[in-house]
Amino acid sequence: MPFMREELQKYFYALTSVARALRSIGVDFELIGSMVLPVGYGMYWDVHDVDLFVIGESPFMNPDKFEELAGRNDWDVGTSAFGNMYMEVLAGDSMIRVDLMENALDVYIPSKLLEDSLAAAVGEDKIKVMRVEGLIVLKAREATDEAEEFLEELNERLGDSSIRLDKKKILSFINEYPSDERKSLRHRIEMAGIYLD
Repeated sequence: MPFMREELQKYFYALTSVARALRSIGVDFELIGSMVLPVGYGMYWDVHDVDLFVIGESPFMNPDKFEELAGRNDWDVGTSAFGNMYMEVLAGDSMIRVDLMENALDVYIPSKLLEDSLAAAVGEDKIKVMRVEGLIVLKAREATDEAEEFLEELNERLGDSSIRLDKKKILSFINEYPSDERKSLRHRIEMAGIYLD
């Protein structure tokens, strides 16, 4: 699908650039967010940034390490409204934002969602990618209008794709969250048309 590659090429470039840089300093990570769909599943999606979940390191607690890495690569660094660090990578004529997420502040991703991942090839790079079932639960947990629209569109697009959801896995991932969140997570997913029975 050349259209998909051309449309998303700058995001693939930013992903592989930051992936190589993080690996060069021994930092592990996993791709989360909407880029999961084109990278892990070959599904075109209109992405706006790249979300990496940093494993075993904390950009929040150790910002100097990540700021130095960005400086060596001539990338800008900032902090989002949610408190996570991001890097801005120049890709062609576009600045692509790569968020470095971690379990801090309002972000919480149970280890089971990260451990049950895919390995995807992006050029010569292998990238750990969250499963679509984990992405669905993460979007439900966001509880925003944008996340709701994402889930509704994903449900529609899945009907026209070869991707088959493992609904037991979605339920298992929901059960990794505190018991007082589980009912609302399932409700948001099912309101988008992804029925789990």
